Amino acid sequence: MTLPEMTEFAQRSNAHVFGQGSLTLLCAHGFCSNQRIFRHQVENLHFQGTNRIVTYDLAGFGQADPCLWSAERHAGLDGYAEDMLRLIDELDLHNIILLGASMSAMIGALASIQRPERFKGLVFIGASPRYLDDGSYIGGFQQAGVDAFYDLLRLRQDWAGTLSTMMLNRPVSLSLQEIAQGVQGVKPEVASVVARAIFQSDYRSLLPRVRHPVLVTQTRADSVVPVSVGQYLQRNLPNAQLALLPGVGHLPNFTEPEVFNRALLTFLTGVEAETPGRVQ
Repeated sequence: MTLPEMTEFAQRSNAHVFGQGSLTLLCAHGFCSNQRIFRHQVENLHFQGTNRIVTYDLAGFGQADPCLWSAERHAGLDGYAEDMLRLIDELDLHNIILLGASMSAMIGALASIQRPERFKGLVFIGASPRYLDDGSYIGGFQQAGVDAFYDLLRLRQDWAGTLSTMMLNRPVSLSLQEIAQGVQGVKPEVASVVARAIFQSDYRSLLPRVRHPVLVTQTRADSVVPVSVGQYLQRNLPNAQLALLPGVGHLPNFTEPEVFNRALLTFLTGVEAETPGRVQ
């Protein structure tokens, strides 16, 4: 499928489709990011040669039409899940394996529960059902720390630099400049609304309703999502496996692509063995 054949919504979401095959890899990026974080999966000849790959920019981020974003609609992740389902319906996507980074993991979970017949599995990348600590549950953040980040956004201080370093677990190097540039390109008012949608959410009760197989991936040194959250997801999702990857940071598909791609390939092989026919 080439870009001129796409629907209006897909074009406004800056969607791209590569390859063809029995599975559709739907790549959804995270907070203050864009579809370029999946370039190491898109450019992998094995994935593109045997699967359809769909990338797009979420409303408010990347090259998505700025008019797609609404402070009211996107004040919760449900609005983003509705956007994902609209893209799926308009492009008529089936046998979907979601590659959901950060906030898009729960967005994809919501979408898969609403339209389970379209999905075959989900790959969570640095996912969390709740970012705030809550009793014995360690989400990695306390409200006071999150409020301090909201203050950075409100005061237009160096929130972008703080977020970039947090996502990468390292100072931003030349090779990682595009991550930082992507963050800096986000309007503060968008970041402020969506940050609250993420950090004030709690999707723990949603997990038992996710019936598809899930691969939970994260590094052992992710300053956004502690290892305990990945372990929590593995215990509370009905059909999940956890892959703790070497390296650091919140985006192992981008910063540690070789090990991430190996884990993804193993997961896809297992799912595809259960997928009859081919979707062209």
